[in-house]
Amino acid sequence: MPVLPKHMSRPWIQLPTDSLRIYFDICVIKYFIDVISPDNDMCDKLKTLLADFPMIDTSAMGFPAGWDDEPLWR
Repeated sequence: MPVLPKHMSRPWIQLPTDSLRIYFDICVIKYFIDVISPDNDMCDKLKTLLADFPMIDTSAMGFPAGWDDEPLWR
């Protein structure tokens, strides 16, 4: 399991998140993509993907309610 630094230099998630769920891994990927390419469109693509497949239970994947309002996803 990755160990996160105590201080993140870029926006990160604030809601309680289970680090053993896929949502946490997606957040780590988003964080690194933001470092490499600050103007990326990962958030839009993820929202489109989830909208295209509404039968997917995002809460089972660890997505907290209001995840898209987190600083990482704004």
